[in-house]
Amino acid sequence: MEAAKKFFSKFKSKDKAKGVKKKEAAPAGKGKECPKTPVNEEAPSTATKQKVAAAKQYIEKHYKEQMKNLQQRKERRDMLEKKLADAEVSKEEQNNILKYLEKKETEYMRLQRHKMGADDFEPLTMIGKGAFGEVRICREKATGR
Repeated sequence: MEAAKKFFSKFKSKDKAKGVKKKEAAPAGKGKECPKTPVNEEAPSTATKQKVAAAKQYIEKHYKEQMKNLQQRKERRDMLEKKLADAEVSKEEQNNILKYLEKKETEYMRLQRHKMGADDFEPLTMIGKGAFGEVRICREKATGR
């Protein structure tokens, strides 16, 4: 959570972060008052507030999950390193096993980011057809299942 706060603190305006208040400019003429232009600052609507809250919640959830996943990966790596040290495996063998773990972790993260689509499947047979479309039995191209 702390890392997420640090990330969001980058986006605060510099004036807010320093606590500096904007001063109104003095009139340009000598003793004459300049007509002020009306400032069009409307309060955000409830729909806008709800959208902002939803976006904030989504972003916070995303970064919490990222931090949680990072922590879990670190724990898995530490656990494997301890087991390898206890098993008295050579340094070269330890490095090979750790590289294999990193490769599998990277592969898994890439699979999580991949969005599945119709192109990922090979249609085999049609088992039904209705008003809303067709039902087909398909095989996944990547795994063959």
